[in-house]
Amino acid sequence: MTLHPASRTLLAQLEADDDLSLPADLDVIRSRARDAAATAEKIGLDWVEDVDADGVPCRLYRPRAGAPVALYVHGGGWVLHDLETHDAFCRYLAHRTGWALLAVDYRRAPEHPYPAPLDDVQTAAAWLRSHGREHRVDASFLPAVGDSSGANLIAGLCVRDPRALDFQVLVYPPVDRRAELPPELANAALDAATMDWFWDAYAPGELADLPDVSVLGATNLAAHPPAYVLTNEHDMLRDQAEAYAARLADAGVEVVAQRALGMVHSFWRQPQLFEASRSAVVMIGALLDTYRSLTR
Repeated sequence: MTLHPASRTLLAQLEADDDLSLPADLDVIRSRARDAAATAEKIGLDWVEDVDADGVPCRLYRPRAGAPVALYVHGGGWVLHDLETHDAFCRYLAHRTGWALLAVDYRRAPEHPYPAPLDDVQTAAAWLRSHGREHRVDASFLPAVGDSSGANLIAGLCVRDPRALDFQVLVYPPVDRRAELPPELANAALDAATMDWFWDAYAPGELADLPDVSVLGATNLAAHPPAYVLTNEHDMLRDQAEAYAARLADAGVEVVAQRALGMVHSFWRQPQLFEASRSAVVMIGALLDTYRSLTR
């Protein structure tokens, strides 16, 4: 299938802005992303507050008192983005699904490589289990939602402690450092050189082969919580993410896997441009509602 028109629009924008490179311009790229996020239209919610989750800075988005809550772990190659860059999307996600979100501002590579980002996600998940009621959200059923490297961190947490979460939403996750990156799927949204640098910034050398990093090689998948895995047709991470969904299913885990046709990496957090993002948000909200109802 060809690129969706919205994907072509995004790629054209990325190509036009391609005057910076990693790692030389890392600080400038981070700054530009925050500046762009500051101009985004933001939805008002019942409650938004910054909280300290046992030393990990987080932001709680609550669409209503008593709402069910999910952990949110942002992407960006373990290197880019933060609470501000994902603020507008988290507000949108909470508003459209009715789910509160605890967004994790985990430490980023290369300043803080593995295990620091994963440690922070683990700490935030445990804190939310214990402190949800204090913030008028229901954490009795606790899913996590993550895109790209954020999805990797969620999967890595499930390798470390399969009981840490009750459901995992993995949006185009990288799951295997040694996987081949198909050159025909490279584009301005993600290419092999950038992905290789991200991996090396997060988990250099043999660290990349640890099961909570390259989760495709984990041996305890049968104990993992149910999962939804979303991939993109035009994404270098597509094949490895779909292989991970298949491995989870082979291990007996309940899995829903979907490939978004015509889409490219990063479409998920851009609902203003992609109808597929808007549809995925509604579908994921319904899926979380369904699984939560089964536990009550």
